[in-house]
Amino acid sequence: MTVTAAGAGDELGPIIEDADPAFLLASLVSITGATDRIDEFAPHLTHEVENGEIRAHLDVDRREALNSWACRVLGNLEGAPDRDPLVLEDDAFQALATAMTGIPVARRSLPFAREQGGFTSFRPTIRRTRTAPADFKVLIIGAGMAGVTMAVAARHAGFDFEVLEKEAGVGGVWFKNRYPGIGVDTHSKYYSLSFEVNAAWTNSHPTGEEFREYLDDVARKHDVLDKFTFGADVTGMEWDESRNIWTVTYSKGGEQLTTTASAIVTAAGYLTNPAVPNVPGIETFEGESFHSSEWDEEYDFTGKRVAIVGTGCTSVQIVDALAPEIESLVLFQRQPHWVLPPVVESRVPENERWMLMNVPSYSRWARLRKFIETGDINYPAVRFDEEWAATHELSISEANERGRLTAQAHLDASFADRPDLKEKLQPSFAFMAKRPVRDPGAYYSTIKKDSTTLVTTGLSGVTPEGPVDGDGVVHEVDVIVYATGFTLEYLRNLDVVGREGKKLAEVFGDTPEAYLGCQIPGFPNLFMTSGPNANPSHGGAHNFCVEAVVHYIVECLQTLVETEANSIEPTEEALAEWVRDVRETLADSIWMREARATTYYRNSKGDVLLASPFEMEDYWTRLRQPNLDDMTVR
Repeated sequence: MTVTAAGAGDELGPIIEDADPAFLLASLVSITGATDRIDEFAPHLTHEVENGEIRAHLDVDRREALNSWACRVLGNLEGAPDRDPLVLEDDAFQALATAMTGIPVARRSLPFAREQGGFTSFRPTIRRTRTAPADFKVLIIGAGMAGVTMAVAARHAGFDFEVLEKEAGVGGVWFKNRYPGIGVDTHSKYYSLSFEVNAAWTNSHPTGEEFREYLDDVARKHDVLDKFTFGADVTGMEWDESRNIWTVTYSKGGEQLTTTASAIVTAAGYLTNPAVPNVPGIETFEGESFHSSEWDEEYDFTGKRVAIVGTGCTSVQIVDALAPEIESLVLFQRQPHWVLPPVVESRVPENERWMLMNVPSYSRWARLRKFIETGDINYPAVRFDEEWAATHELSISEANERGRLTAQAHLDASFADRPDLKEKLQPSFAFMAKRPVRDPGAYYSTIKKDSTTLVTTGLSGVTPEGPVDGDGVVHEVDVIVYATGFTLEYLRNLDVVGREGKKLAEVFGDTPEAYLGCQIPGFPNLFMTSGPNANPSHGGAHNFCVEAVVHYIVECLQTLVETEANSIEPTEEALAEWVRDVRETLADSIWMREARATTYYRNSKGDVLLASPFEMEDYWTRLRQPNLDDMTVR
């Protein structure tokens, strides 16, 4: 639909009637400033879950009054002031934020809610009295979501910067991964950057290509691409104490090059290098084989016998996409996953898309609701309730059980006529002990096909003819796809040398630890955007962690400018206190208490490296500005 609000006439009415009344009310108040009308509608909103999403409702008479108001305002939108919710007083914003879901939003949470909704962004917490020196350069490694966010933030804050990216374009994992069916498994209403809320998504869960294009558009809109160098693979970095700079080595086009920087931000993610099974004979296979992140886009799967190793998020998307064209499938499952049912209707309805794209702040209120329903409200689902767990084998709390029941119902319904397959696919660990998988639509039904073989004894080797299962059976196939994920690196794959010759790989060892998940003592002016125990694995999305950490980094850099110092790093004591806090909070988390699940969240010693044990708002608050009592500033 291409109508505009002004002069839309008869076409505007049906669009407004389809709109969610909570979003509509909040947008109208934001546009007009008529906060006195909140009490007329907000207390009467009810909320129901429809197609997996919360939706608000109003009684007929009030809905008619709201629609009438909307027609008047939106029908004459051109020239009307866009009253951004940023200017709404706390009382009004709090009432409208609560109206999104019916879940009370606390007063103390309003700054957090405003940012997560996309109403505020890049709000400094340290007073700016100085600008960065001309010779102060920030080097950003990686051009995915974190790299783009850091580049925009650096430009906004007045820092010179350079971005090195080993791939040929913007996108990070969304550039690297091109397998069929690739898509975002976080809802599009929230999965975008707060300073560039995207109202134009075509699907509730965008394709990988659509999200890559979004990141590219953000970089272009904010005019930072001139600072990006593509095809630049960083291999090492060393701190020069005498000059207070980092010397960075990288390869590009077969050449070994160097550059220098006052500060480094690593935005290369924590899952970058493919993890290929370490089994005998893998190099002897005579057919085609490749890892999901190194997809052969020229290979024709039509009529082929395919083996896919792995049953995680990537695997289910590949299975779903290839199912219609292949002859047969052998699926190697190491451990069953909890699989959530498909989204009933993934395409964003045209009327809703029009509202999101054309009505000021509508998309941001929609984003805020999605964040509230997927954020810290889910924290109890990963916290261990001793009393509950004592009487429930597959859940650790009442909140955890609710999620499990949704996945269990999908499994039960899908395999009611195949108890043999249901038994193989039934997880034996609590929900969320490893990342749940979303069925794209045809995953379970593909497993039920006569042409599909589900292997549950593992991969023991590979022969020239095909993979070998744990029982010694050779499965003859034409192609093997390794959907086996990535190694958890945390910069240990790079040669990083800090003060006094400290090597980061040795400092990290098997259990990387970083203050606030982003700084390491002895490595001045070095920041990680995806560090250990920084990922909020109970809710939200990667964009949350990226923006929270980038804000903190900019405030640290500005601290150097304000104090006219050369370097900043945490003390050993501050790191030790942080680690104690992390471990104490992790102790009663699902990732520590549920040992039956095999997951990349833990290392071989059982240490939880990936998941943050804190509520998102807690972590966000800790990152508002550096605590100088925890820092060595020189």
